[in-house]
Amino acid sequence: MKILATLGATALLALGLTTQASAVSLSPTSTTFSATGSTSLTKLGITIGCTASFTGNIDGAGVGHIATASFSPGSALCSGIGTTGLPWTATALTSTGSGAGTGSIAGVAVTTALGNCGPSTLPVTMNTTGVLSFSGASLSGGCTVTGSIQTTANTVPPTVVSIVP
Repeated sequence: MKILATLGATALLALGLTTQASAVSLSPTSTTFSATGSTSLTKLGITIGCTASFTGNIDGAGVGHIATASFSPGSALCSGIGTTGLPWTATALTSTGSGAGTGSIAGVAVTTALGNCGPSTLPVTMNTTGVLSFSGASLSGGCTVTGSIQTTANTVPPTVVSIVP
């Protein structure tokens, strides 16, 4: 019986029926980036709409590190939003081709006049034009966030950040 199990496993390997997870990453690697766009945070039934700006870098392994985050009005409450736990880590999870895919940003945490939100991992999608988006995503502390952020890698010429296999 042991011989049959071994032969079966060998046959599956030979036929290529087993798969290995393929790695995906952010691109371009070893560069800095900036990102700006509209965001909103809801806590206690109050929504704070802001323009968010982020800077960071993508390391040689294709992992993003968000080093700075700032929020400007929109709402008068925007100026009171602060960040904690930077840098946040951005990781590509899947690639759907042409630079699009899904990812996550770990460690997202903000302080507001309404109370703290996070730290949490924020699920995100990236489209083919480098727009990072999230909609109704939950952060610990009873918060939800929505946003559409245009990314730009600081390359010559400038390009968008993308997710690649």
